[in-house]
Amino acid sequence: MIKGWPFNQHLHEYALQFYFSIFQDNNSTIYRAVRICVWFDEHSHNLLHLDWPAKSPDLNPIENLWDMLEQRAKRRNQHPRNLMELRDQILSEWLKLDARYLQNLVDSLPNRIQAVIKSRGGVTRY
Repeated sequence: MIKGWPFNQHLHEYALQFYFSIFQDNNSTIYRAVRICVWFDEHSHNLLHLDWPAKSPDLNPIENLWDMLEQRAKRRNQHPRNLMELRDQILSEWLKLDARYLQNLVDSLPNRIQAVIKSRGGVTRY
């Protein structure tokens, strides 16, 4: 268990209760902190982490989610003065998410895959 990390306390229960038991991310090594890898190893018995092509944003709906969270944070009247305030603002916006938005992102995966196939790995509308 990764001690002192709030993510560890809540993500697993949230994931299994509300949305997924399969996790997909962009798999780029520059974003893979050791603590993330450890967390996935600890929960591998009931949370599948997909092997996914690295740096494939057209296939990764999380990019849309991050963009939306960033836009919401930028619309706030008070800009964060440090990383803790930024984290708090992003978390606040995350907690306001409508589950339908997340479901729509998941549901878009077949269309994303088809678009990437059709473009032969080139640019898509996603």
